[in-house]
Amino acid sequence: MYDTVVLKLLKEDLGDKYDWRSVWNKIEQTSEYKLAKGGCGHIDGLRVSVTEKYVKIEGSFSKYFRGTNLDTLTLSQVEKAIKQLSKSLGVPVEKADVERVDMAENFEMSYPPEFYISKMKSWGECYPNKWKGTIYFPSNDVMLRFYNKSKEVRRKRKKNSPTGSFSKNIGQNLLRYEICFSKKKIGQMFGCQLKAKDLYDKEVFWKFIAEWLCSYEEIGVVSDKLFDVSFEQIKTQSDFEDWCICVANSVVGLSSFVKERFLVRERNLEEQDRNKMDRQDRQYHKRIQDKIRGAMKHFSGTMGKTELMQELTEKIEVYLTDKFDNSPDAYDVREDSTSVE
Repeated sequence: MYDTVVLKLLKEDLGDKYDWRSVWNKIEQTSEYKLAKGGCGHIDGLRVSVTEKYVKIEGSFSKYFRGTNLDTLTLSQVEKAIKQLSKSLGVPVEKADVERVDMAENFEMSYPPEFYISKMKSWGECYPNKWKGTIYFPSNDVMLRFYNKSKEVRRKRKKNSPTGSFSKNIGQNLLRYEICFSKKKIGQMFGCQLKAKDLYDKEVFWKFIAEWLCSYEEIGVVSDKLFDVSFEQIKTQSDFEDWCICVANSVVGLSSFVKERFLVRERNLEEQDRNKMDRQDRQYHKRIQDKIRGAMKHFSGTMGKTELMQELTEKIEVYLTDKFDNSPDAYDVREDSTSVE
């Protein structure tokens, strides 16, 4: 599940004996900084920036440790990768601050990934940006990405194969779902500054997965049955209003949208007005959310998720269930929870 990470070792973690030149000489150097002592380069696919004050490491641990991110690392492999990197650079990477974490997984679908991506219309208040076949849902602290991974797989296999041939049955319709957590979001999730060693802690790992899943579930999709309603189902004004709510919800995710609108209003109110309007707004917000839930329940049998998205949802659920119960990183509820220090 872990893909790209950004780690930063500060002077206090590097120790008094730290010499940036010793790290600099261990990497494949690409450029030297002009305004500060240091430079940047690479080590086994990871980008490394070195100065007198810090060492910064960016890249995919999967690619670093296994040469590919098609198959993600187990937590024990993440630990080995961090320790291996510490040995290679001569610095305590496990003490580094975590500034970014990407969680990702690939799913083999029945149809080209573009079919599924086209059904995704919103994520809360965010609307998608599209670039070269990738759909992005950006926000201030988190970003979701969906794209066709099979194109990259085919390109690399063709490049690495002397004859230019490869199996056509593997990775034909690989859909990749990624979520990028910023440093600010990570701080909000855990209430502290995560260190690199925390990444192979099960509790931390599964909290990232929970956010990955919850974010997916909040995506607004267009149903195949949006307009598959009969007159008998919308013969009253109330029926019609419920149907319109369902249509709008398929496009923008009404529950999250409404909640954000109320939060924006609260932030914009003066302090004296905020206390006055708070109770009234909460009651109004609750009535709207109740109306949305009632409308969705009314038409739940008619307007479900698109069959394409249902396939993706089922694959995600099967994958996570197996990971939770049977993988090396299975979450044992009997284990004592340990807080992140």
